[in-house]
Amino acid sequence: MDATMYLISTDTGGTFVDTAIVDADGELFVGKAPSTPHEPAKGLLESIDAAAGRFGESVSGVLSKCRLFVNGTTVTTNALIQRKGTKTGFITTAGFEDTLLIGRVRSRTAGLDAMEITDYRHAERPDPIVPRDLIRGVTERVNYQGEVIASLDVEHATRVVDELAAEGIEGLAICLLWSFRNSVHEQELKKLVAVRHPHIYVTTSSDLVPVIGEYERANTTAINSFLGPTLQNYVRGVEDVVSSTGYGREILIMQSIGGLSPASELAERSVTSLHSGPVGGIVAAQKLGEQLGEPNIITADMGGTSFDVGLIVDGAPQTASQTIVERNILRVPAVEAVSIGAGGGSVAWLDEVGAIRLGPQSQGSYPGPACYGRGGTLATVTDADVVLGYISADYFLGGAMKLDREKAIEVVNENIAKPLGISVEEAAFGIYRIANSHMGDLVRQMTIERGYDPRTFTLVNFGGCGPTHCTGYGPEVDVKSSVIPSAATVFSAFGIGQSDIRHFSSRSLRPMTIIRQGEPVDSSVAEEVNEIVLSLSDDMREQLQRDGVPGDDGTFEIHMELRYKGQTNELTIPVLADLPIDQAHFDEIVANFERQYEMLYGKGARSTLSALELITIRVDATVTPPGSASTISRPRYQESGDPLVGEREVYWPDRGYTPTPVYRGELLTSDQPVIGPAVIDTYGTTIPLHPGQILEVDETGNYYVRH
Repeated sequence: MDATMYLISTDTGGTFVDTAIVDADGELFVGKAPSTPHEPAKGLLESIDAAAGRFGESVSGVLSKCRLFVNGTTVTTNALIQRKGTKTGFITTAGFEDTLLIGRVRSRTAGLDAMEITDYRHAERPDPIVPRDLIRGVTERVNYQGEVIASLDVEHATRVVDELAAEGIEGLAICLLWSFRNSVHEQELKKLVAVRHPHIYVTTSSDLVPVIGEYERANTTAINSFLGPTLQNYVRGVEDVVSSTGYGREILIMQSIGGLSPASELAERSVTSLHSGPVGGIVAAQKLGEQLGEPNIITADMGGTSFDVGLIVDGAPQTASQTIVERNILRVPAVEAVSIGAGGGSVAWLDEVGAIRLGPQSQGSYPGPACYGRGGTLATVTDADVVLGYISADYFLGGAMKLDREKAIEVVNENIAKPLGISVEEAAFGIYRIANSHMGDLVRQMTIERGYDPRTFTLVNFGGCGPTHCTGYGPEVDVKSSVIPSAATVFSAFGIGQSDIRHFSSRSLRPMTIIRQGEPVDSSVAEEVNEIVLSLSDDMREQLQRDGVPGDDGTFEIHMELRYKGQTNELTIPVLADLPIDQAHFDEIVANFERQYEMLYGKGARSTLSALELITIRVDATVTPPGSASTISRPRYQESGDPLVGEREVYWPDRGYTPTPVYRGELLTSDQPVIGPAVIDTYGTTIPLHPGQILEVDETGNYYVRH
């Protein structure tokens, strides 16, 4: 037997751990298990066991014959949300100790939804990740040109480092002024800490984010040190477990940028692992779009905690040069996935005027929705779905996990129905409709408000709850078509297994580097740009070599961040050019900037008189790891059988509870369309087909819904 016949791809979410196993013949087997936040490896193994059991294998059996083990995780996201990272200190240039506390004006509203922004009571800066008493300044100064105008006072710096160590810090962030132009003092401090306090996890901004933007750079550096030891402990625990059961290679972890990284490398850049799970789903949707011939895709991922939407335009996922996580502005690029608190575990509650509100608080996996029977007492979206009959209490996770429908009825009644004086089913359907309205609003925000016509996009719905709700809000968003992938319940996990190894390196130019429209680029600017691109490319080749990949095997992409002179926000423009970048390339860069600017801000918004400032250059390197999955196959569950398995009482508006046909989705074939009302149960998710809706299946098991 082939000693390396399996690809194991896992996604550790806030509610469930998802697993996709692909064997040597390309067959796909999936499994899910509840997350175990206090013992992450336990839930991981249980999920792998659920998938392996489908073809008669054990956990040790599949791991000992595993050719590649990849993982996406929410461990850093959860640590940031709950503020349960490492006690962290922060060192900056003397006189600038309040950078994290002051933030920027936009930090007052970053990450708030539209309703919260209108309520100015919420417009406060997030509390800095490092408290003021753990922030210190050191005597040094580098100017904007990178010239040292005041050397680092080593004696003073030693006292500062020792003071913070005495406070019991385990992480230290170092971010000095203009260090992205000259990192000498940051590196001196880093060596000083390594000698005197080697147990402290250190991040320097010049190693992590050598780019302009004092607050964003400082905040990103601080959060990286806050999360670093947490990610290291998680990775160490997973590696210990999988290696003890037979896997002998380094695991790869998904990054927010949309690619994998060896765990040892990512442990130094923990901040790039935020949102790694949702990004896996976008990668899988991109691959699915290639197979279906659909270049424009809206991804709709609804799990237990959140609802995440991403865009794929002309076959490429949309990315951002900086991201916002828990209201923190982070200066790291990422595939863009906008989230709202509308997952299956999101709590429904009544505000002061008696209106039903949803989230952002979630019950997660423990105690989870009340129907899980683990002590939950609050009404959630999943409880409402169970009350309505959209989710079967007897066939959850293919029957492996029984749900308590009576408990769901009880909490919806006590928390929502009784206070409002309405029936339980009316309250449950109200929760369902409100969740759907939030989702439809986010889809429109990501398309119409950005200048895209949703009628030219295919909506790809996945996650454990995504298919359950897409038939509710889908008719409102007016998309070209709506697809539920055959592996929808573990789609993000499978996307992680399809991902490339990906790294990035960024550097900001000297301020006020200007590209004047209609004029040739100054030769000194062109020379500096090409030197930076070459240097960043060399950095990426060295990185790939550390990963065990020949540097020349990688694909390199150049991105430039530009803005009109006098503005404060940049647009990221991809550069399709080989070195050297010449005048023709710069002309095309300007034209692309203007096109993107008008798409975002309206036709005629561009300025023909303003000069452009080139602020930052980024180079991405990608390479396909040996053994990754290349195609999406239909998951293997059962060999044959009648897809119509019976009826159950399901609530439909204007009809009430009605005996409704129930189908096993895995047994449907392309010649068996289903007309609603009906319910399609699958392993890990369910599709309530509302009256008049039609569901069809293609040859690879993807479900198409016509509204």
